[in-house]
Amino acid sequence: MKEEKTVKELFSSYSDDILNYSMSLLKDSDDAKDAVQEVFIRFINSQSSFRGDCSYKTWLLVITRNYCYKKLNGKANQPVLIDENFFHTYEPKLEEKITLHDALKKLKHEEFELIYLREYACHSYQEIAEILGISVDNVKVKLFRVREQLRKYLK
Repeated sequence: MKEEKTVKELFSSYSDDILNYSMSLLKDSDDAKDAVQEVFIRFINSQSSFRGDCSYKTWLLVITRNYCYKKLNGKANQPVLIDENFFHTYEPKLEEKITLHDALKKLKHEEFELIYLREYACHSYQEIAEILGISVDNVKVKLFRVREQLRKYLK
C-alpha cells in the first residue's frame, strides 16, 4: 500500500498539475480553479476507497478527468478550443505556430487530451493508461494515430 500523505501535502504537490490539466480540458480559468477545489473535496470524501495500486497523482488526475468530463456534459467528441498558453514550451516561427494551432484545433477532445498528457504534461504511457482507463498498448496506438493525423493536417 502507498505511503499515506496529508491532503495539504497532496495539494502542495499536485494542485498545479490538476489546474493545468483542468484548464486543458475546460478552457476556462475560473472553471479550472473550481475544478481543483472540487477534485480535492472529492478526494477527501473518497479517500478511504484509495487502494494504492496507482500513485496519488494518477488518482487525482483520474478524479480531475471525471469531474471535467462531467462538467462538459459528455461533449468529448467536439472540436477542441486550444489554450494559447499550450505553446509556451515551444516557440516556432509565427507561420508554424498558426499551422500547428490550426491542426490541434481540428482534433477531437479525446485526441487533444492524449497529446496534452504526453507532450505537454509529460506523463508516461503507463500514467496515461491509468488516467484514461485503457491499456498501455491502446495509449501507444491512439497516440500514433493522432500524431499521424497531425502530420497530415500539417502537410
